Amino acid sequence: MTVDEAMEQAILHHKAGRLAEAERLYRAILEALPDHPAANHFLGILAGQTGHAEAGLAYLQAAIQARPDMAAYHAALGRALRSLQRLDEALACHAKAVELQPDRAEGHAEMGEILTDLGRNPEAAECYRRAVALRPDYAEAHCDLGGILRDLGQFQDSLDHFGKALALRPDMAAANYNMATACTDTGNLDQAVACFRRTLDIVPNLTRAHSSLLTALLYQSGQSAATLFAEHRRFEDMQARRHYPVSASFANPPDPHRRLRIGYLSGDLRRHPVGRNLIALVEAHDRDKVELFFYANVLLADEMTERFRRRADGWRMVAGLEDGAVADLIRADGIDILVTLAGHFDNNRPLVAAFRPAPVQISFHDPATSGLEAMDYLIADPVLAPRHTREGFTERPIRLPSFYLHEPIAAPPPAPMPPLLANGHPTFVSFNNPAKLSDATLALWAKVLGRLPTARLSLKYKNWFTSPAVHDRVFKIMEAHGIDRRRIDILGHVEGLSEHLGLYRDFDLALDPFPFNGSTTTFEALWMGVPVVTLPGETMVSRWSASILTPLGLTSLIAVSPDDYVDICEALCANPDRLTVLRSGLRERIAASPLCNPRLRARQLERIYGAVWRRWCRNDHDA
Repeated sequence: MTVDEAMEQAILHHKAGRLAEAERLYRAILEALPDHPAANHFLGILAGQTGHAEAGLAYLQAAIQARPDMAAYHAALGRALRSLQRLDEALACHAKAVELQPDRAEGHAEMGEILTDLGRNPEAAECYRRAVALRPDYAEAHCDLGGILRDLGQFQDSLDHFGKALALRPDMAAANYNMATACTDTGNLDQAVACFRRTLDIVPNLTRAHSSLLTALLYQSGQSAATLFAEHRRFEDMQARRHYPVSASFANPPDPHRRLRIGYLSGDLRRHPVGRNLIALVEAHDRDKVELFFYANVLLADEMTERFRRRADGWRMVAGLEDGAVADLIRADGIDILVTLAGHFDNNRPLVAAFRPAPVQISFHDPATSGLEAMDYLIADPVLAPRHTREGFTERPIRLPSFYLHEPIAAPPPAPMPPLLANGHPTFVSFNNPAKLSDATLALWAKVLGRLPTARLSLKYKNWFTSPAVHDRVFKIMEAHGIDRRRIDILGHVEGLSEHLGLYRDFDLALDPFPFNGSTTTFEALWMGVPVVTLPGETMVSRWSASILTPLGLTSLIAVSPDDYVDICEALCANPDRLTVLRSGLRERIAASPLCNPRLRARQLERIYGAVWRRWCRNDHDA
């Protein structure tokens, strides 16, 4: 057999998945011709496919050395480096491939992927635009470009590109999923839910899509607690149950009095609301009582990530690892209590708990049940999860005296007087994600504005409301309830947290959405002296703001019905003296409350950790 014939046979085996035979032939060729570029190239690719990407780099580099003019070789090395998270080197390889072959659409798309990984979204968008200009029928590039534009808040263009991808490939799971996320972000929840369900029809075991569906249902008006619980249980049946071990045994010494090893699993150990809520607690933990291990599903670390890392007895970057591999790490580290954070949101990993890697497993900062029988406990408080709640949990709720925790914020001082005294009319505000502005929320806010015909409403979230794809929906619903769109002010992005918070000085009252309340937005409004009016429902996610207001003694802002919500707003705006008293000293009240007392919260959680550990030692260590 000649070298060319051997090469042809090797490639055929490789494409057919007969990797051992392909590798044997590639190596035979290299024994005869060590510098053979194609054999080195394909052997390097094969190494990556079999989990040996690092070893494959030498072959890919040898291929480039033999044929530096081959764009495909540079691109293959870039892909291997990306798989090893060596992103800057990968970008250089793909840039060289594009330089050598500028009319190849796939090359521009691959550069876009790396730039996305690096967080350089505007540059990534330009790469994808070049890709679809070269190949208008490139469905994957339309899909990826739509995702970047969504992240940039350019929703109409984003939706257009998702639509093009779906027109080309209706069965493309990624395009259906991305369309669903964009519809969630713009508040078009019925369409979002339909697209998520379509995604799961195409790929039933796509966990990310199923978690996102659960989140969209939490935003949607009219979902009962029973329906939401059933949907979370369906997640367990479709995604988690197949990973449950037949039996679980642990090497953890069942000593009820020893120092505990706590593992925090999260994709939010960064500048993120969960990260900001957690960091003060972590820094206040008593290290004589707990060892802290972190399993960080973080792609781009920031200064908040470093704060967590400095507090770690064990730090594991788990992005890119399979759920089972993460579970193996947790088990190998001897974690006593695994705490999974906001499991169904963002880049979190709810299925890790399904492998039962720790004796005790706790859900924390998830505003609904995990749906997993493998999750033992859920941290809440008496407002979030009243003892006779109709909301269903697979976990046993453990109630802190109060739940929310946030560090004090360096911010401008709040306005001492209600702006309505100078303006002659009240001004309401919401800085919440547009997904939270459910149809029922907008209808109720229209009722507030109808009761107060001179009042105005301002909306802001990043730059998202400036997109017609977002604000047109708001205007349409408001106008359907008799409110002129000219009474609604759309605010754009401002640089810096201090500048963002400074905007609150122009507002009298903040309106809380439902059924998915504000959380960080509620805290920030109160910190800036702006009272928040809320309407809790029967689910945790609808009781978040009430949970924040209750320990502050601000229960007068918690409505018991939609009409009461309107009445509270009207009464406060009609009585500026009462509103002034309510606004004065809010920041000082918060700073002195449990909301800003991490030492208190750390001691409470440590007592909980100790109690559930003793229960395991007493009852469950031989399970």
